[in-house]
Amino acid sequence: MSDAFLPLDVLSRDQPLLIAQSAQGRRARETAAHQHARGQLIGTMTGLSMLSTSAGRWAVPPASAVWVPPYLAHEFRSYGPFHGWSVYIAQSACRALPDRPQLLSTSPLLREAVLRAALWPVAEHLTAQQAHIAQVILDEIANSPREEFCLPMPSDPRLLAVAEAILKNPSARESMSAYAEQVSLSERTFSRWYKAQTGFSFRVWQARARVLQAIEWLTEGRPVTTVAFDLGYETVSSFIEVFKTQVGMTPGRFAAVVGGGQP
Repeated sequence: MSDAFLPLDVLSRDQPLLIAQSAQGRRARETAAHQHARGQLIGTMTGLSMLSTSAGRWAVPPASAVWVPPYLAHEFRSYGPFHGWSVYIAQSACRALPDRPQLLSTSPLLREAVLRAALWPVAEHLTAQQAHIAQVILDEIANSPREEFCLPMPSDPRLLAVAEAILKNPSARESMSAYAEQVSLSERTFSRWYKAQTGFSFRVWQARARVLQAIEWLTEGRPVTTVAFDLGYETVSSFIEVFKTQVGMTPGRFAAVVGGGQP
């Protein structure tokens, strides 16, 4: 599926306060870069999805959701058939919500309230009962636990070029000094700028980039051993250690949770 959940002209209106949609299809869902006036929360029920913006990338595992503030250009794709939901919130109601993309751990209450709201016809105003459910959704978004796994991108064009090259070939093993030389920076300046712009040292960022690629491949069904060696790790155990440190579970456990490959 390459279509967005709702037409952009509908998303430009400030009423109703909240519009919810649910979707389940046999194909992957993919939307090209776009933006809209409403804030958006995209949740998944099964499988893995990915949100990409100029600021970074967020992997969205099952039972999680990613928040997109108003007017932020973003791309979205699922790996395999998409089963999930989306909530579009009027800009006027987004002031108490995060002002940057954020991965959230969703509660059963939030998911059930969204699925209830997805049954409503799109109308100019919500009924009193609908408004009550909409407020529950807003409160749940504001108070949902934040999850930290994301891959922020550097803003400097030279560092951004390095980051994009690594994402295209995450198994590459060039040294930091080699990358610094490629963009005509000293190693010290390169290291300092990378940390300042992404929040991570270059090596930690590079490890997260590899884990992000591993997440995609595991979701597609590749065995853990294949993923480890395709990413350039010398041993499977070293890959497992890095993955568990970044994600909080082993790659085999992750694959089982998202319905992907075998350990």
